[in-house]
Amino acid sequence: MARRATIVLTIALVLASFLLAAVSVHSVQASDAYSIRDGDLYVYVPSNAAQQQPVQILVAMHGMGGDGATFCQGLLAAADRNGWIVVAPTFKYQDYKNADLVLQDDVSFLPRLLEMIDSIPGRTGLQTRQKVLLYGHSRGAQAVHRFATYYPERTLAVAALSAGSYTLPLQTMMVNGESQSLPLPFGVANMSRYLGHDFNADAFKQIVFRVEVGGTDANPADTPRAWDPYLGTTRVERARAYTKTLQNMGIQADLTVYPDTDHIVSSVMLNDSIAFLEGIIARNAKRYGSGLSRGALYYGNSLTTVATKP
Repeated sequence: MARRATIVLTIALVLASFLLAAVSVHSVQASDAYSIRDGDLYVYVPSNAAQQQPVQILVAMHGMGGDGATFCQGLLAAADRNGWIVVAPTFKYQDYKNADLVLQDDVSFLPRLLEMIDSIPGRTGLQTRQKVLLYGHSRGAQAVHRFATYYPERTLAVAALSAGSYTLPLQTMMVNGESQSLPLPFGVANMSRYLGHDFNADAFKQIVFRVEVGGTDANPADTPRAWDPYLGTTRVERARAYTKTLQNMGIQADLTVYPDTDHIVSSVMLNDSIAFLEGIIARNAKRYGSGLSRGALYYGNSLTTVATKP
């Protein structure tokens, strides 16, 4: 009799565990997409994010005079499709033509962006992947490629659209036949002075870059003169110079110049950027990891990205 009671109790416990699991799965599937607004931070969490854990974060950086919540709207369908969390801060940039103010903003805003990224597990209750995707336009393109330069171990891929200047991943370069040191924001010679760590070239070489610029976005008056000796005078010249520098370092970097396109994010540029970012994830899905995930004890192994042109 006691044995029969034990068997019945065991069966009941097993059935109860199945029912609890079914309820849990249903609750995950029934989650609604939502957004978080907290001061200068906007976060979008798609309905399927919990099922994608550890979740991929996509950072979206607006240009001069913009704001994160508005700028990232064109990315939300991709976030829904892929289960990505979108992190879109709003930063009040100073004069982008003043190199000293550009540096001042970057060494203030980009560590703040890293803090925002690391706060997402606590804000959402979701585990997130260690390396982020980055997308930005104009001054925002400056921000995302510099984030990758400052924190390459936290960066998977970068889509940089129409930046007015770039920080070269170099400590020195030849200028007019002479070797010249490149401090921030032109290069990385003195990075430790501002960030407390040197440039991590090995980690930087694992990042995949896509650079985009409009073919008619070529007015020298729209760019700061301090970068002329290192990159050229226009956004088109500078996009080419930056991409070539990356390629010379053995980094996977592609440049697309869009004919008859000015300083805008056209629908084609946006869609090409999204396809690039989705391609990065798809090609690395089976071996994705890149170290610790945020909010988890351990996830996967170090990632060496190998990508072909999208």
